[in-house]
Amino acid sequence: MIITFGNQKGGVGKTTLCTLFANYLASLGKKTLVVDCDNQQTITEKRKADYKKYTDAKFPYNVQSFNISNVEHVQNLMNNLRKLDGVILIDAPGNLAQQGLIPLFALSDYVVCPFQYETTSVNSTITFILFLEKLKESFQQMRTEIFFVVNRHDKRYGTKKELALWSKTDDKLGQYGYVTPKVEVKADMQRYNTMEVMKSQLPVVMPTFDFICKHIFKEEQS
Repeated sequence: MIITFGNQKGGVGKTTLCTLFANYLASLGKKTLVVDCDNQQTITEKRKADYKKYTDAKFPYNVQSFNISNVEHVQNLMNNLRKLDGVILIDAPGNLAQQGLIPLFALSDYVVCPFQYETTSVNSTITFILFLEKLKESFQQMRTEIFFVVNRHDKRYGTKKELALWSKTDDKLGQYGYVTPKVEVKADMQRYNTMEVMKSQLPVVMPTFDFICKHIFKEEQS
């Protein structure tokens, strides 16, 4: 199973959520692999830092970096990943400029798309949806499903008009995929590692991750 975290816009928290979801899956006993395709290689660098910090620890999953500039190499990567057991999480670049993204998304089983309730983020998410819809037209065998995650949500704010607009946004996105429970804004969310979900982070991400897991593992649960 391949799950890719992506959006057209960077800075929406996809790398943080990808890492925390890997930690969460590992805590459930799921065999997990993270493939870091983001240009910034944040997860790769965080794992290197964790190697130095947790010198005697047994890490719950591997992190593999990969450059997606060569389309053929990405195609081969995805075909090889599909042969593996367990869950493969991919952190994609925060833009749609690289051709390697085509096989990356077309051959993913699921895409997790974080966004925020603000104009630039919502517009970027719409652009991302249109990109995926065009891919589905070109690759009719594509069966990728999307999870939309409102990330860093501050429930203390929002006028009546804004709340109504956000609800309409969720309804519209629901036509293209699944809208998960929101991930609330918390300072501890930025203090993540590649080892485990911290106790303070767990109540923040559990509703979202449980929602995703209930869907992707539904055959195992039935």
